[in-house]
Amino acid sequence: MKYRKKIKKYSKYYSEGDFLKKLSSASGKLGSGLLYYFVVLYYLVSDKEIPLKTRLLFIAALGYFILPSDLVADVIPGLGFTDDLAFISYAFSMANDYITPELQDKARQKVDAILKHDQPGTAEELN
Repeated sequence: MKYRKKIKKYSKYYSEGDFLKKLSSASGKLGSGLLYYFVVLYYLVSDKEIPLKTRLLFIAALGYFILPSDLVADVIPGLGFTDDLAFISYAFSMANDYITPELQDKARQKVDAILKHDQPGTAEELN
């Protein structure tokens, strides 16, 4: 029961616009590996072939990332994103069955573009 409550709680913080803003502001601190996880989950959220329960987990993980006051404040150097990393890593482990080679390439290209320009752009540019 706790699991469902947490998923529901963090899912309400997710919005595409807020995610893109947070990704833009944090991209330099995240590094390419963690940024890749976020971008992959972002793409998988809209995949209707994935069961809703699983997509809600992805949404909750992205919502937790957006959350302004989470377990460990993101502004703490060296520790700020550790709690986000734990949640994203778990969600990503649940995503493995849905990640195609095409999605991997798309996500890697987007991460490279984000790091090059230090911003993710709009939702249309991310897709």
